[in-house]
Amino acid sequence: MNNMFNRIVVSIYTHPDYFPPTINAINCLAEMCNELVVLTNNNSHEDFFIGNNIKYVKLGKYCDPIQYEKTSLLYKVLFFLKFTTTFFKYAKSKKTDVVLMYDPIPLFSFFLFRKLLKKSVQTWYHNHDMPEMKKIKKYSIGWFSAEYEMKALQYVNIFSLPTDDRLVYYPTINSRTKYFELPNFPSQKIYNNSSLNTHPKNDTDIKIIYQGTIGKGHSIEEIIPLLAKKICGKNLQLTLKGKVKNEYKNSINKLTETYSVQNKLQWIGISPYKEVQEITKQNHIGIAIHLGDIPQGTASNKIYEYAACGLPALVLDNEQFRKHLGKYDWAVFTDGSVESLEKAIEYCYNNFDALSVSAKKDFNDIFYFEKKFNIIKNFLRNNRKIENQ
Repeated sequence: MNNMFNRIVVSIYTHPDYFPPTINAINCLAEMCNELVVLTNNNSHEDFFIGNNIKYVKLGKYCDPIQYEKTSLLYKVLFFLKFTTTFFKYAKSKKTDVVLMYDPIPLFSFFLFRKLLKKSVQTWYHNHDMPEMKKIKKYSIGWFSAEYEMKALQYVNIFSLPTDDRLVYYPTINSRTKYFELPNFPSQKIYNNSSLNTHPKNDTDIKIIYQGTIGKGHSIEEIIPLLAKKICGKNLQLTLKGKVKNEYKNSINKLTETYSVQNKLQWIGISPYKEVQEITKQNHIGIAIHLGDIPQGTASNKIYEYAACGLPALVLDNEQFRKHLGKYDWAVFTDGSVESLEKAIEYCYNNFDALSVSAKKDFNDIFYFEKKFNIIKNFLRNNRKIENQ
């Protein structure tokens, strides 16, 4: 029996380049089908994929996520309707065998047309990032989608989360829905050629990076005072890479002025995912501290991207991170205070060579995307249904 699916449709409201684990899934899914259709917003010029059978369907004129947030409600409603009708067109096709919805808005679209799909289509919902209702504008598309998430979830065959710790938010999953944990680990398809970070010990600086959405809750404010000091006889350099609001960026810049360390902070904006690895490898230590309430654990892709590049990672010393990372020496725990961070940085640099080797080894052996994805891949193949003609 041919194990290749004819067509798989992936729907994600924001372009996959902003969600690296989605790129990993797309590259893996492309190996399973003749055609992979990726339906998304036209808010990135980058299409980072490996397979030549991947078709991107980008809706609307180019508009980056920040610009999109500023568009009118009418524009957003019309865009949602266009997204839903286009999604339906591909989902209902006789060629389509699997549809995958990323996050609540595509799931809400599926919910609206679910009764019109053929029964042989396998439906899969992956929640990449938990919606925080208090931050969503009431009666917006995102608000309605989050409100209907649990109801819509009852109609999918497969449900996955980046960490089992978030199952507490889904107490009433339909017993017919198969659940999988799919961690936000880097892919060996992308990081398998990553050389170990080999900054020599005679470097002038200890280079530290934070990558991701930049804001409060990552101990960035506590790192800034340390830039005025020397640790292990070395100066510190901090790189902040990712999306940031102007208000927060200005507050950090003012803080660097207070400590006279403006020349020790570098800002790098959002860049294509294919460039992230090379930027990360230029550093000694990665910041992965997260003070939010939503469980991270295996959902924090930056932790494992640091490890894949041979960087020890600074993580918050709490129960959930101890559970997932307590036995790995390259995960260095801190309470996020200035004093604790100083000790953690000193430890990382003094033991950098050994930590770098073990981090890379653990990525290659344990923390790679394909390891858990292959379980879902086998489930999809084993539960494939052929539409009666």
